[in-house]
Amino acid sequence: MRHRHKFLLFRVYRFRDTEAYGQLYDFYVIKIRRFISFRIPSSEEAEELTSEVFLRGWEYATASIVKNPGALFYRIAKYVVADFYRSRMQETGLDEAAEIASPEKLISEKLEIKDDSQRLISQLKNLKEEYRDVLVMKYLDEMSIGEIAESLEKTSNNVRVLLHRAKNALKEITSDEYNK
Repeated sequence: MRHRHKFLLFRVYRFRDTEAYGQLYDFYVIKIRRFISFRIPSSEEAEELTSEVFLRGWEYATASIVKNPGALFYRIAKYVVADFYRSRMQETGLDEAAEIASPEKLISEKLEIKDDSQRLISQLKNLKEEYRDVLVMKYLDEMSIGEIAESLEKTSNNVRVLLHRAKNALKEITSDEYNK
């Protein structure tokens, strides 16, 4: 599949092939929306930012050769979310922006799922954002260590260490909840 995506990206770069980009969009849109949804307070804003990611992705992919579309889209998503909160801080002030950016509020507003899943989400929100990112990318989006490293602009070793620490932190939170 990775070779297929590279071929599609080549078609986008060389021929501005909208159908090829549409296939990449179809493959990545759910993953990118989920990635953004963990960070944004409303589903409408998450949808808007997801669209922004793919618009910027098109601009980038038509202007230069891209080797890994997943890494490109996740990196753009990370910057789009940062831009969103940067603009929010300017509009609302630091106190309100901190309240908006609260992981507890973001996740509890976004996800209405079964009890077990809610418990996991509750545990994830108590993790550092960096830990939560690598866990979501690895286990929900099924990205490889290399893809995560490229997306987060870190080395593969850094990602392995982050993943190890994130799993340990999640285990610790889980065991604390069961011991209560």
